[in-house]
Amino acid sequence: MSRKNYLLTIVLALVAAFAGQLIYGGLVSPRTAEARGDDSRLQWEYCAVTKAQFAGSSRGGAYWISYFRSSGSIDVVTIETGPTGNAFARAAAKLGDEGWDMVGEGPLEIRPGQPGGTPTAIFFKRRKE
Repeated sequence: MSRKNYLLTIVLALVAAFAGQLIYGGLVSPRTAEARGDDSRLQWEYCAVTKAQFAGSSRGGAYWISYFRSSGSIDVVTIETGPTGNAFARAAAKLGDEGWDMVGEGPLEIRPGQPGGTPTAIFFKRRKE
């Protein structure tokens, strides 16, 4: 292939790619913008799973699911270790069945000022209905 044909092929390929991007980008952009607009109206609810922190107790193997309400209150459900599995696995499976998605981990003060440090929590969210 001569140098002239090679350069012509590259220029035509670049022009075709640019034209394709203009056409495809114009078709996709309105839908993408519309989808992003819908996301701004979404509302989420959150919860966290932590190892249970019973005051003055040697009770172990239990986890708490703390549901955070928009009013500022927290509803806590205790998940005990069962004969067929550990409590964290049961808590995560329960939340998965209820439509919760795991989003991260971090500290969560359950009982501020108590000895033993701040436990690590696994945070979940799901869309409010």
